Amino acid sequence: MIKTFEKYWFIVLVIFFKINILGFIFFTESLETEYFLKFAHQIKAEELKSKLNLFDTLFNAVLILDAGIILFLIYYGIKKSLNN
Repeated sequence: MIKTFEKYWFIVLVIFFKINILGFIFFTESLETEYFLKFAHQIKAEELKSKLNLFDTLFNAVLILDAGIILFLIYYGIKKSLNN
């Protein structure tokens, strides 16, 4: 797996960047939905709450993926430094 990462590191970096952009989009949509929730009627408020929960879940998933990738890069760096 490490050999594959060495070969395709730029593609992994681009995918990581795109995941972060998606996380930012979900976060801004979540803030917008929360703002609209203040002015909505009761029926519309339930729809907005479910939409808010969806965006929060997706944003948290992106944060977990970021943390996983960062931990992998730390592991890779430590392994690489110990081998040299």
